[in-house]
Amino acid sequence: MPASSPRWIIGKSLPWSVSWTGEQSFSLRPSRDFPGLTDLVQAEHPGHGVPRFAALHVTRHRRAMVLHLCHVCGKPTHKRDRHIFPVQSGGMAMMPDNTLRYAGNIPPLHLACAERAQRLCPHLGSAYSQPIPMPWEDARLLPRTDVPPGMEELAKSLPPGPRVVFSCYRLYSADFTAKVERFRAEFADAPALETLPAAAS
Repeated sequence: MPASSPRWIIGKSLPWSVSWTGEQSFSLRPSRDFPGLTDLVQAEHPGHGVPRFAALHVTRHRRAMVLHLCHVCGKPTHKRDRHIFPVQSGGMAMMPDNTLRYAGNIPPLHLACAERAQRLCPHLGSAYSQPIPMPWEDARLLPRTDVPPGMEELAKSLPPGPRVVFSCYRLYSADFTAKVERFRAEFADAPALETLPAAAS
């Protein structure tokens, strides 16, 4: 469907953090959020071309993760209205003591935006995709410098040398991890969570 179609309304019928076909150029710059590393930066022309639902926009995603911007509408979320889909998204990171912690890789959502996403997104239409409040305690923001699935070809085009931040995630507490595991255990058909590289203590 053409991008000019009324079906594509950023923040309404598709997420603000989705990448568009007209935004497929990339560059590198010193990281503002992870000192000593290099950020992968993506051109920003939302609405140009057609949306790529399977690919988050690298720069908007990182900004949303750092500033707690809503995945759907792009506006700031308040601590009392900040939700995530931990059954449908994220992964498990191995800790130095060989325990696993839930690692959320999708920005938070306002409850109203989460409910809209449930109605419109086929990946969130199942019973196990329920938004739950993001815990109030700060989850540690960590960079992902390994190459995430789907970014292999892009990684090959980058110059060798710098440690590049391809993505980032929030590492949650052991208590919240246990809650996610209990919630996921209720749904035998929930998708498997990716195992992320070991996180530093």
